[in-house]
Amino acid sequence: MSEDRSAYPFSTFLDQHSGQLNASDVPPELWHSLYKKLSDQTFDAGDHFQIICEMNEDDEKTLFVRALEDLHNNDEDNIFLIDHFMSFSSESARKCVESTEGLVERLAGLFGIDTDSTEEVDETVEKIETSVEKEEAEHAKKISSETGNLPRHESVDARLSSYSVDDPKNELTEKVLKALWKYSQTYSVSYQLDNGEIEKKSVWYVMDDFGTRVRHSTEPNVRIVPLMFLPQNCAYSIMFLTKPVNTDEEIMMDWASNVITAQHPEWRKYIEQPWAAQDFSKETMIPDAPTLEYFTSGRNPDFLAGPTEQQTCQSAIFTSLPILKKRKIKVYADDTQLTEHLKNHKVEYVDDIKKADVIWMIKHFHDYKQLSEENPCGMINQFPFESCITVKDLLAACAMRDPAKNDWYQLTYNLNTQLPEFVARFQNRELNGQHNVWIVKPWNLARGMDMTVTEDLNQIIRMIETGPKIVCEYIPRPLLFPRPDNGNKVKFDLRYIVFLNGIAPVTAYVYNRFWIRFAINEFSLSNFEDVETHFTVFNYLDKEKILQMKCENFIETIEKAYPRIQWSEVQKDINLTIRKAIEAAAKEEAPRGVAPNVQSRAMYGVDIMLQHGDNDVIKSTLLEINFMPDTTRACQYYPDFADTVFETLFLDEIDPTKVTPI
Repeated sequence: MSEDRSAYPFSTFLDQHSGQLNASDVPPELWHSLYKKLSDQTFDAGDHFQIICEMNEDDEKTLFVRALEDLHNNDEDNIFLIDHFMSFSSESARKCVESTEGLVERLAGLFGIDTDSTEEVDETVEKIETSVEKEEAEHAKKISSETGNLPRHESVDARLSSYSVDDPKNELTEKVLKALWKYSQTYSVSYQLDNGEIEKKSVWYVMDDFGTRVRHSTEPNVRIVPLMFLPQNCAYSIMFLTKPVNTDEEIMMDWASNVITAQHPEWRKYIEQPWAAQDFSKETMIPDAPTLEYFTSGRNPDFLAGPTEQQTCQSAIFTSLPILKKRKIKVYADDTQLTEHLKNHKVEYVDDIKKADVIWMIKHFHDYKQLSEENPCGMINQFPFESCITVKDLLAACAMRDPAKNDWYQLTYNLNTQLPEFVARFQNRELNGQHNVWIVKPWNLARGMDMTVTEDLNQIIRMIETGPKIVCEYIPRPLLFPRPDNGNKVKFDLRYIVFLNGIAPVTAYVYNRFWIRFAINEFSLSNFEDVETHFTVFNYLDKEKILQMKCENFIETIEKAYPRIQWSEVQKDINLTIRKAIEAAAKEEAPRGVAPNVQSRAMYGVDIMLQHGDNDVIKSTLLEINFMPDTTRACQYYPDFADTVFETLFLDEIDPTKVTPI
């Protein structure tokens, strides 16, 4: 950018970047100097600092950075730009490293990893542009061109998995990938999609040779944070002093500084594991039971109808049901994806909840008390506190209340509340040579987004900085399906539609047809970054690779491939698993569980996976329960699906050829 900064004044810089700077706690007195250095592309850290390489008696080298002069944190010029060597996404790290010629060796040199390669590693590191970085720039360019719609950036970190191989080149790759997460940081970009939804994308990066050499300390004298410079659609890191630094003093940053460390300072020793490893295998692996606040914090409360109102509603619904079956059903709906496919039942849409027979909402409803008072005959497609089964962390809390008796859900920890216990469990398993592969899931994202399969403890620890996560034991021996199109034996999961008519007692039905989602590549317990091996949801990726198969054909193929399997027995086990999940969520009183409500009915999408259990018996495992599942395919495949939904939930017309009680 030209030294004449009139085309891009400081006021514009502040408008575009003050949010980022405030979020990263960059002192305001440094902002103008930062503006000048960004505008003029001034990388002057080398004028004030020096990278030092020391060799010990075992010829092991240590790289660090020291100051060439006395520097004061109040000097407005003491803010420095650091370039990014490479950017990538968590799932593409291996691909980036392996597919870019010479990158493994260059990263090894950057990380101080010894290599037996005969090629000389160039210590002068040039920036590598990856496909993720190009995509990131395109997002930033698109957003920055829209007035008043600037992206929001946050600073977070993460880590990647690895697996062992014997080939020397691959061995070096594994070392680099493991070390990558000691030296990686990430920021997230929130941007608006064409449909108006906000999507958050995490971008991972490695700083240049200068930034990478700044070592970790619990008593740092500098902070390094990322900044997206919008005029260039480019991310940099910026370094500033937090205290005065003397000549020849080493500069160090706190790599473990993040929101979780701030919330749980007593966890620092666990969070610092990537830089200061310790053995926690003898500590407790059993977390305390979640508190009441755990179920209510950050969530809008539901207001329940009292016993008198409940009894009134029950009588009103029972009395009005025969009349409802003879006339148009008055529906208040904020989403008509399902109701527009009704064929046997005529619908009259109303814009007042008080006038509705059926309230069909995709938006979460909260005031059940008011509904009981104003419309005692009305029925709604939600249960109070049903987040206990539809939100991953709460479902896990319900499932893990009695882990010894839980046979329907994989062992799970909440990384935001149970990190110490998980670290102890992981290290204990590692010590005993037990299966130790885990899948990390965000609490509140669908479509398999931001999920990671890994056997790397450091990666899991760092991933908590990208947002709230749970970590589940990965299924090591899933039942595999022989794909007829590519011949691969692949993972699959099953999507069931479940109708919940009551909680006390549990009254539920499963739709007799289900949907299958297949992985693409041959399953193996390795190469965990390969989403086409370890995941099954590709509706939003390459549609040409998606295998569509009706459940009747699926059952026939499974029974042929596995002669010992009788699907009728498998289905009974699946139904029992679903019921156990609902009962577990209804066992405790609200807000620790789903609350009974006579006006409530609900339809859920339940995802099931099958695995080989003891004595090679096929057992079902529940993955998750989804609120208001997409019914597009159901309505396309089965024209009477919408009618079945309304008849089962609201009209008390149970057709055993369509649904089965569980």
